[in-house]
Amino acid sequence: MAKGSILSDTFEQLAELGQSSAKKTVKSVAQTFNPLTAGDKSEKPPLSSRTREQSDQVEGSKKNNHTPLDFEKLKNQYEKNDSQNTDHLRQRLFQLVRQGDEKILYEKRQKEIGKKKQEEAMEQQKKKEKEKKKKILEQGDIPKGKVRRSIFSPKKTAERQHQETRPSIGKQ
Repeated sequence: MAKGSILSDTFEQLAELGQSSAKKTVKSVAQTFNPLTAGDKSEKPPLSSRTREQSDQVEGSKKNNHTPLDFEKLKNQYEKNDSQNTDHLRQRLFQLVRQGDEKILYEKRQKEIGKKKQEEAMEQQKKKEKEKKKKILEQGDIPKGKVRRSIFSPKKTAERQHQETRPSIGKQ
């Protein structure tokens, strides 16, 4: 039974050690960070003189390590940047509007030119048609081929006043 007593003793010792260590860790965590006492700055946990000196040095270096901000200067700088940006955007908008106006004027001019070309083409076509009608009226008296009045009458040949030519005949 000696063996059984050794094992039971070790298990009991481990259980007691675990309970005591759990209690100690809860107390130490509560001391380092307690939300109820965090608001009170009068109750600080005691620090050694060495850590106090180090914290004072760190705070001192932080205080001396920066320059105070000049909010008026910052405000003026931001206003200057904003005014530059607005001027740039205003100029860009003006250019866009001007380009749009120029584009509209160009399109109107192109339409007018197109209308003029169409009118000229119509006038030329009308002139050609008139010339064709005149030629047809002038050539209307000249018969163009053989005329046969009936089946029983003899064929009559038309008198030709000019020589017929074909433009596609000949050497090319």
